[in-house]
Amino acid sequence: MRTWYPRHRSMSVLAGFLLVSALSGMPPQEGRAASVPVAGAGERGGQATVSQAPALSPRSQGRSGPIQRNVGFAPARVSRVYLYPGTRTVVPPGWDRCTTMPGPNFWEQRDIFQEIRWLSRSGFIPVSPIGDTVDVLSDYSQWPAGWRAYGISVPAGGTLQVEVQHTKLGWFRLLLVDKWGVPGPGMLQAAYAYRPVMVTYKNPGKEATAVYVIVDDPGWWSDAKDPYTLQVRRDWDPAKTDLSQVKMVTGLWGASPSVSAQFRGPSLTGPAVFPH
Repeated sequence: MRTWYPRHRSMSVLAGFLLVSALSGMPPQEGRAASVPVAGAGERGGQATVSQAPALSPRSQGRSGPIQRNVGFAPARVSRVYLYPGTRTVVPPGWDRCTTMPGPNFWEQRDIFQEIRWLSRSGFIPVSPIGDTVDVLSDYSQWPAGWRAYGISVPAGGTLQVEVQHTKLGWFRLLLVDKWGVPGPGMLQAAYAYRPVMVTYKNPGKEATAVYVIVDDPGWWSDAKDPYTLQVRRDWDPAKTDLSQVKMVTGLWGASPSVSAQFRGPSLTGPAVFPH
């Protein structure tokens, strides 16, 4: 009896503790956790803490820069999202720079599709509209994200071809997505091709639409001194095609014209007239 009683008493105490916890609607360890641990920014496998308190503005924190917003879920490499001041447009977070020639495994792991879908939970994805009469532009990717998105209007039945050119072309690729950041009808060929540097899209719908081209530069090889060139080819005459009703800022995209781009050809809308 003596050997059985202590064990029975321990089991009774444990059962009573669990019963009290269940009646109060609170797990035994809840109440001590004031924050939620998530994978840390810039640290693979590290830990960071997402505060439950409202995010402070940069001014109240004593520093300048974009507004910081805390989120409850994040990819393994980042735990916080920043917004451009006065907007709901997110600042794409940085990736580790690619230092060796990227191969199939690298491109598979660098999931830009998942990136923009996750970022859209906190705000709009920045996109630079390309005017209907712009055929060529020179620009460079955002640092340290290593990519930049452009929006182009396409009429019903129209065919669009976009090609990127650079002195280190083997480090680049193009992605083509719809307003929700996923490859829509007519875009899957570019999505599954290995490192495409030229994409072709034919609008299968009966209405004009906007498509979004992402220039991916994981090695950060493009800059002001060595920009990439984006060639835009259309099978329709922009002067005879009215695309003014196409909404470029739609879905998960928010306008953020590139002030670094240099355009060729007259453009009456979009980043060509964005104040520098």
